[in-house]
Amino acid sequence: MTPLVPIMLFGWVPFTIILFFTLKPHRAAMISVIGGWLLLPHTGYNWQGIPPFDKSAAISIGLVLGGWLSGQRFRADFKWKLYDLPMVLWCFSSIPTSLTNQLGWYDGVSGVYSALMTWGIPYLAGRIYFKDDEALRDLCLGIVIGGMVYALLCLYEIRMSPRLNVKFYGFFPHEWRQHYRYGGWRPIVFMQHGLMVAVWMAAAATTAFWLWRSRAVERIKGIPMGPVAVILIITALLCKTASGWVVLALGCGGYFVYRRSRRNLLFILLLLLVPIYIGVRISGTAPMDDVVMLSARIFDEERTDSLAVRLLQEDLFAARALESPLFGWGGYSRGWPVDPDTGKQLIRMVDSLWIITFSSKGFWGIVTLFLYMLIGPWVVLRSTTRDRGGSKEVGGETAMMAVMLSLIVILFMIDTLFNAMVNPVYVMISGALAGWHLASKQEEIDYSSVRSLDRGKISSLVKNGTRLKEQQSLACLPKRAGGVK
Repeated sequence: MTPLVPIMLFGWVPFTIILFFTLKPHRAAMISVIGGWLLLPHTGYNWQGIPPFDKSAAISIGLVLGGWLSGQRFRADFKWKLYDLPMVLWCFSSIPTSLTNQLGWYDGVSGVYSALMTWGIPYLAGRIYFKDDEALRDLCLGIVIGGMVYALLCLYEIRMSPRLNVKFYGFFPHEWRQHYRYGGWRPIVFMQHGLMVAVWMAAAATTAFWLWRSRAVERIKGIPMGPVAVILIITALLCKTASGWVVLALGCGGYFVYRRSRRNLLFILLLLLVPIYIGVRISGTAPMDDVVMLSARIFDEERTDSLAVRLLQEDLFAARALESPLFGWGGYSRGWPVDPDTGKQLIRMVDSLWIITFSSKGFWGIVTLFLYMLIGPWVVLRSTTRDRGGSKEVGGETAMMAVMLSLIVILFMIDTLFNAMVNPVYVMISGALAGWHLASKQEEIDYSSVRSLDRGKISSLVKNGTRLKEQQSLACLPKRAGGVK
């Protein structure tokens, strides 16, 4: 590794702290998470007796220290809500898993640290700092700008081969042979795998496309949004990854559905597809052969074979996981399927995040993980299907952005059904959606209270005015002896 690796990893923490002192907190958090995940090396340091320090830790520690030292965290007026409970349960799920598998407290606490660095803190950053319309708009722009930066790097690697990580950091983060596809290269830049890059570029292209077609943003940094969207779409296509193509098609196609119907039913069905797929695969309702045959009608033979391998992994791991279904088997390959006669592992690798989670943490882990990642999109899609007034009404600009971000998170979670490319940007978006929804809900309550108060004041004034007129009328009557009768 080159000296740039420790410089970038350890330097990202003070850089994030400076961002919190110089920028609005939501912009500081956005630059830290998006910029860090796009540019930092996918590696880290693991010293004995000290928690590991890697890409995720550099970002999360910077977020915590930046918000605390600058005082932005305390000025944010954050309050825990029921929506946050699944995230807390997920981050601490390794403790019951370790204890039930006799792995000890140290293993459980180590799992909590890892979950907080990768999942919990990015979610809380979105939940705390992204509460208003400006923050949500800036988040969309940040995704597009990050996509524009990566488009240049991706196009370079598509032409010259994926060599940027080797040039700058001195190592290649994955297998070289997996990044030659369809007669050309697919980029990896500074991420874990080309699959992660493809989904990111598709998400950035989707964001740019929605902003362009809705005319919510006509220019970004002086560049017309139309050419930006086209370049990002072309780059996403050139990433040569089926999952990226699916995300791109559903993401951009979703805009036309939203524009015509102004309803979120299709997006809600996509969200429900995630738990339905997991349920039918665990129960065996959807056999592997049927899914492969359906895939063969859409994708080429190579992609179909890749899907078949993933489905075989799911079947073997699910059968093993159901032997310890509540809290799973924990780590150290305890949940790996083995041949009962020879004791050897039946497969060499596993790809899908959902089956990894189910195997290692059981139903407790898989329910809490997918519930906390999808609760933000769920409440946004449910709330924006009815007119709420103001800028958040159905079809409004901010509501459109919230729906689009919800769709991006849903598509990411669909991708995790087949891959395990965890990106904290989507985790932060999920938290931002929950925070924006709760803030909007509080605004509606405050507005209703003000209206009720105003009506009460008006009613009181009317009553007081009526009494005053009656008193004035009585005062004008002629007085008789003994008073007025």
